[in-house]
Amino acid sequence: MTKKISVLPCCGINKTLGLVTIEIGLKLKELDHSIELISPANFSVDQKRFQELIQESQVIVFDGCATRCATKLLEKVDFTKVKRIFIPEESKKYEVRLGKALRLSDEGKEFAEKIAKQIMEELKKEAKQVKQPIVERDFGKIDYFEITYDKYHFRVPKEGYYFSENDCWVKQDGEKALIGITDYLQNKSSDILFVDLPEINTQVVQFDEIVNFESVKAMLSLISPVSGVVRVINYKLEDEPNLLNDDPYEQGWTIEITLTDFDEDKELLMDGKTYFEYMKKKIEEEQ
Repeated sequence: MTKKISVLPCCGINKTLGLVTIEIGLKLKELDHSIELISPANFSVDQKRFQELIQESQVIVFDGCATRCATKLLEKVDFTKVKRIFIPEESKKYEVRLGKALRLSDEGKEFAEKIAKQIMEELKKEAKQVKQPIVERDFGKIDYFEITYDKYHFRVPKEGYYFSENDCWVKQDGEKALIGITDYLQNKSSDILFVDLPEINTQVVQFDEIVNFESVKAMLSLISPVSGVVRVINYKLEDEPNLLNDDPYEQGWTIEITLTDFDEDKELLMDGKTYFEYMKKKIEEEQ
């Protein structure tokens, strides 16, 4: 699933069920920082402002009562895909009594958290069922630092890439980034036979193991250089795992993520020149 997720809660801020819809939206945002929350008040007075977001999104609409004000608001704009959640039905399912207080009880907050987790599980299942098409990338011309040791040739892009001490790279493009393994790691791995890719919407923390791959030598992992949420997967690697060996900096990319904390993550990464020197030192120590 490549679409964004946006959430439109109901307008009932003076009713308990309305407060639940807002709490669920906040919980979803905590679980996936890329989710967009739409203010019903702002939406009601300026639909055009949100038109592009809604057209690009899978919209999750929360109605807190039978008036279904959030659903009616959405009818004023064009949209492509909507998931509707009716809170009274969910409260019956979970056997929750929320009362009429203007602040959510602990039980109300627990109920909202359950609904949010339920929605995230459903989104993950949908992502599994709808496999993305293979995405071809144009990397343009890349200039490399290059060196040869014995029969092995090593390259490191001079610009546009950042590198971790785990020999993995990230190539930023605004709020998105591609991730892959370096020439050093693919050489060390030898022929790669199988790649185990993550699911769409997987949340990644910097230095998590995010992609596993098997070579003729061992099982290895790509350690993510940055934090974010998986949005696109290079499924071509399932049929052509050798791309990690043959073209690690371009068509051998593994995943694209939405970045969540790149400015901070970058402090622990190296530019091309620094990584090239780091790599050379590692190779020399292994001789």
